[in-house]
Amino acid sequence: MAYELVKSIHRLIQQGIGDAARLEYILDRIEKGKDLYSSDKTYLDNLLYTNEMVTDEQTEIPTESHSVENLDADIKRLNAQLENILKNKQKTEKTKSDHNISTIQTPLKTKSVNETIVTYKSEVTTLVLAVVLGLVSLQGIGHIYIGKIARGVGILVLSLLLSTLSISYLIGIKISVLSFTSIYFLPALVVGYFVLYVFQILDSRKLCVVCNEYFSEHNKIPPWW
Repeated sequence: MAYELVKSIHRLIQQGIGDAARLEYILDRIEKGKDLYSSDKTYLDNLLYTNEMVTDEQTEIPTESHSVENLDADIKRLNAQLENILKNKQKTEKTKSDHNISTIQTPLKTKSVNETIVTYKSEVTTLVLAVVLGLVSLQGIGHIYIGKIARGVGILVLSLLLSTLSISYLIGIKISVLSFTSIYFLPALVVGYFVLYVFQILDSRKLCVVCNEYFSEHNKIPPWW
């Protein structure tokens, strides 16, 4: 069952049906054995149901020769079925649109712009940015990627400051501190840098998961973001 579902999702993505980013996020959760959220299940069921009906209707078209009258009747029947599918789809989209308008008190034009900008954030990309760039004193890039700009910039500035102080101390530019504390100055910088490095990795990945889960349930970024 899971294999057939994965094949169906791949087919939807290849045919350009539905939101590719959301389908890839659903596919990733299925392949990792995670449960889907109710909104994702409903979204996927609607896509598969509509796509299967259209496919079935295409395969039901007779391949043998028909009279002009029978062919015209078949065309009318197919047109009627397609109209019903389109009407049902429009009703579903209208219901979702009315719900979003009632929960988000913003102009419709602004809402549509935000919807095109907000997408699922990759946990792998966030982890790579935090780990790899963090090694070269560019910590906080993972936070900036997921939209936590202020926190990301703060971590970035702090990591650059710690790196600059460490390098300055090593090349002989002594910092004006007491002779007793100068012995522990460099170890304190190294420990602080390491603690900040580990924190920004764990924190960016946790925030990425929280953002994706909230967006999946409410179709918008968290209001505290």
